[in-house]
Amino acid sequence: KMVTKSVERAQTTVEQKNAEVRKNVLKYDEVMNEQRKIIYARREQILAGGDLRDEAVEAIGDAVDGAVGTYCVADFAEEWELDGLHAEIQQMWQSEISMEELSAATSTSELTESLSAEAMGRYEAKEAEIGEERMRSVERQLMLRLLDQRWREHLSEMDHLRDGINLRAMGQRDPLTEWQHEGFDLFSEMIRSLNVNYVRYIMHVEVVAPTEDDS
Repeated sequence: KMVTKSVERAQTTVEQKNAEVRKNVLKYDEVMNEQRKIIYARREQILAGGDLRDEAVEAIGDAVDGAVGTYCVADFAEEWELDGLHAEIQQMWQSEISMEELSAATSTSELTESLSAEAMGRYEAKEAEIGEERMRSVERQLMLRLLDQRWREHLSEMDHLRDGINLRAMGQRDPLTEWQHEGFDLFSEMIRSLNVNYVRYIMHVEVVAPTEDDS
């Protein structure tokens, strides 16, 4: 009887642990499912031929905000890294705002406003150059390619995170909570990187008209 009771207790303990593991797995999956919903909704919009102009404008704003936030963290202009900001902006579009003009700004909001205005001017000029309909088509193709690429990379990063997340318990931290927080940070970084790359490409896109040889 003692052996039987010991086996029953051991079996109950194992079943409880297995139930807890299944519960945690579901919670881990919930984080990924929420991210998938966002990505798949965006893909469906693109594949359905949706108009991405608003998304392009939002991406430009996010890219400018991110650049200013990265190189101008401090409240004092003397501590801004304007060389880095200028170089970052030049990679996204061929800015005509000089270092002197950047240095004349007295606040980060002033920097953001001037850079955003120039970026939108370049975007609208590109749109007028190649035509609105063709611009929408280019935006869809570009966003779909970048979205799929960055999502694959993100899935790999999340796999690496999950492989080592249980080690956080050794530091008296809840692995699931760490997974949720760091998973959100990785997803946010993926979106930021996607927007920056999108702006870089859309600002430099050139549409070449087909020649007679191509027809």
